This record gives sequence, structure tokens and C-alpha cells, in this order.
Amino acid sequence: MNKIYDKLLLAVAVLALLASVGFYVMKSAELPTAALQLGQPNDNPYQVIPVPTSSAVTVTWPQAAETSQQPTDELYDVFTPPKIWVNADGSFGFKSPIDKTLPKPPFGIYLAKIERDPYRLQIEGYIEEDLNDASKSLVLLFDEELQQQVRARVGQAKAKSEFILVDFTIERVKDKDGNISKNVNVTLLDQRSGEQVILTHGERLYHDSTTIILRSDQDASVEIVLDEAPQAFETPAGKYLLQEINLEASSVTVKKLANQELELDSETEQLYLTTSNEAEIPTTADPEPESDQSFDFNF
Repeated sequence: MNKIYDKLLLAVAVLALLASVGFYVMKSAELPTAALQLGQPNDNPYQVIPVPTSSAVTVTWPQAAETSQQPTDELYDVFTPPKIWVNADGSFGFKSPIDKTLPKPPFGIYLAKIERDPYRLQIEGYIEEDLNDASKSLVLLFDEELQQQVRARVGQAKAKSEFILVDFTIERVKDKDGNISKNVNVTLLDQRSGEQVILTHGERLYHDSTTIILRSDQDASVEIVLDEAPQAFETPAGKYLLQEINLEASSVTVKKLANQELELDSETEQLYLTTSNEAEIPTTADPEPESDQSFDFNF
């Protein structure tokens, strides 16, 4: 029984397949046939586009303005480019990459000492042994070089200090009020120079020469000793020129020369006597205290 059903289903499937094929064949006959048409190159030629031509133009460039020297702050660098622009009037504007607000490097030196060179022998005092004859007095001198006291009488030679005491005088002067003052003078023969030198008690005798000592807060090893102006010198901070010495104001004028490598301009300062350039204030040298070491003895 099952075999009969299978045969019937098979027959029905075959009939459906044949109907489908016949329907497709009939419809295919009704579709239009499309023919492939190939064109030739000469049928539609390309349009020729004319190439524009330019006429030659001769340009005359103005000559660049000559400058004597480029400003020091106009630095051109790959990593620190400046700002350059054109102003309304056609001129160029320039802003340097260098920061002008940075603190200025220190001047590098200060005035530690300024004084005239004293004569190598100075009078300290005297001992009067005879009020009626000053030449019998014992004179007390100080040798600046040997840093020791020397005692001498008139006519004595001191080979170690190289002098002969030629004369010693005491002049008593009475003023209108009856007060008596003394003018005490010592005459020496300087055996080095062969000249006579007069020393006055209460006053220091100086040479015409001057000693200047400059030091640095930044470098404790710096000590520059000078004796005249103008005079050039150098420290690790740069090159300098001592321009002027002012003994009355206890000051010197020093110019720090320009440094092209560090792009520093020259600058000039007046240095006053001080212990450090961190507190440069005008000062005057203290006067030498008068020493009265006279002794009156009656023997």
C-alpha cells in the first residue's frame, strides 16, 4: 500500500517539474535579444584643450639697506626664534627671544682697600730728658716694613732701618688764651734714597703712590692689587679697567669690558670702600688718631 503512495508522489513531482520547465521555455522565447555593440576610436575624438602661455616679466629688486652692525639683541637661532612682523608703514618689527627681565650678572668685584702708601718710618713719640735741650730727647720711631719700634737719638745711625737721625726739635707755641702746644719735628737722612725726610709728630707721612685692593664676593681667591690709573686687570668674572682713583671720596671708577661670547655690554661703576660689594655705601676713611707718647723726665 505504501509503495503505491510513493509511486503516486513521484509521478506528481515529475509532472510539476515538466510543467515548470515548459513555462520557463515559453517565457524565454518572448524576451528581446540584446546585441553587444562595440564602438571605434574615431567615432568620438578627444577635444584639444589649448595650453595657456605666460609672457616673461623682468623684475628689478631694490638694493637692501646697508647697516653698520646688527643690533646685539637681534639673535637668530633655530631653537630660540625671534618674532618678526611687518608694521603698517612697511617697516619690520622685531622681538628678541632674549629675556631682558633676567637679573643682571654681578659686577664681580668690590673695593676692599684704598690708601696712600705711608713712608716706611713714622714717629710714635719721644721722651724729653732735658727740657732746655730737645736734641737730648729719645725719639720713638716705628719701622713699617719691619713692624717694630726703633729708638734713636740725634746723631745715631740705625743700620737695620737704614737711616740717621739728623735733628729733633720741639717748638712750644702759646695761643692768645695762654695754652701751650708743641710742634715736634724729626729730621732723618734716608740712607736708601740719600734724601732728608722730615716727620711731624701726630701726622703720618705718605708717598705720592696709592695702593688699591679689589676683591670678589663670588670668588674668595680674587685679590687684585693696583697702584695707578688707568690700569687693566682680569678676574674669572671678566676683564676690567681701573679708570680713576678718588682718595677724598675713598672710591675708584672701574669699567667692566664687554663680553661678546656672553652677549654682555660694557658697564662702569664707582666702587666705594667697603668690606663687601653686597653693601656698597659711600664711606670715608677714619682719620688716624693722634698719638701723644711724649714723656717728660727730669734726671
